[in-house]
Amino acid sequence: MSKKTAALRGLVTSALIGAAVTAAPVAATAAPATAEANGSCTVQSAEMTWGVKESFRSYISGSIANGEWTVSDDMRYETPDFIWNQVEGAFSETLEEGRIAFTGAVHFTGHGGAMELDLADPVIEFAGDDTAYLLLSMGATDTANAGSEAATSEVRAAKIDITGVVAAQGGDLEIVSAPTRLTAEGADAFNGEYGSYVSGEELDPVSLTAAADCVLAESTAEEPTTPAEPAETAEPEQAAEQGVPWLPIIIGGVAILVIGVTGGMLIAGRGKKQPAAERETDGSSSPEA
Repeated sequence: MSKKTAALRGLVTSALIGAAVTAAPVAATAAPATAEANGSCTVQSAEMTWGVKESFRSYISGSIANGEWTVSDDMRYETPDFIWNQVEGAFSETLEEGRIAFTGAVHFTGHGGAMELDLADPVIEFAGDDTAYLLLSMGATDTANAGSEAATSEVRAAKIDITGVVAAQGGDLEIVSAPTRLTAEGADAFNGEYGSYVSGEELDPVSLTAAADCVLAESTAEEPTTPAEPAETAEPEQAAEQGVPWLPIIIGGVAILVIGVTGGMLIAGRGKKQPAAERETDGSSSPEA
């Protein structure tokens, strides 16, 4: 075998070994199976608070509708929120999917019973991308069919934005004052024959606490941002001290001192020489008697 052939084989062997070493970490770090990540969390307990819409409550209880609302035995009302806590459901650890379903109904009446609105059995449905939906069994009547019962059907009534309002640790989940807006379907259901609600209209925020039998992907609700405090300005005296160019002043002071001393010495020397000159000038004349 020639030396050139041996050298060529050595280079080829080295290249193959290098390629194998480089490829090894890729195989070692292959993505693990995601079966566990797609598992579900069964709800053990939960509580949802929601005020529906403040202006709607004011309308019902005000002098126009002269109405009221009542709640079923499964829930309660504590100003300004209706509170549901009878629950069942399951959801994924990352809140990408799942439902938390409550039982309990709110019954609104107004205009001497001519207007009725039922909101029952809310469901929070997780849909990924920091989005959830509020499903409600809704039924409404108005003057067109006064006295009839409000037929209910489940409606995807509102969209809930859970961006930055979710806190999860262990199996505990908390959603704090999540912005909630009517869907087109929800607006139609709220309106009946008398309302003027539109898709995208803001409702009262939804809040939720829940405990589940799993370990959730940890997250923390964002704290409300506050404007940064303006930087403290230095007091006039401090600013003056900080802005004084001491080095040039010291150098200038020394220069002035040197000039002053030099000038003084010249003046002193001139003073000594001047009387002598005067004596030479006046030396020929004798002072008057």
